[in-house]
Amino acid sequence: MALNPHSEQPDLTLPDDYKADHPTEHPEDWGWHGEWGRATAVAGWVVVVLLLLLMTTTHYNLQGTLFLGLTAGGIVVGEVYLRRQRRNAWRK
Repeated sequence: MALNPHSEQPDLTLPDDYKADHPTEHPEDWGWHGEWGRATAVAGWVVVVLLLLLMTTTHYNLQGTLFLGLTAGGIVVGEVYLRRQRRNAWRK
């Protein structure tokens, strides 16, 4: 038996107790604009260094070394791309 989609509309509003504890606020009101700045770049390079250090451990075959190197290489490509995007953003 199929349900009739027009029989009752769902209540999609927030409960009153939630509205009381969570007023409508936007992150921009208290200073957050969704950008991490240099922290993401620093974290990316730290991860690359850690992955390269992991390559120095003992592996039974070279598959682990291969995937660590590919992952580190992918992060390096991403970091270079993002740095280039940030540097050229004002030219658009």
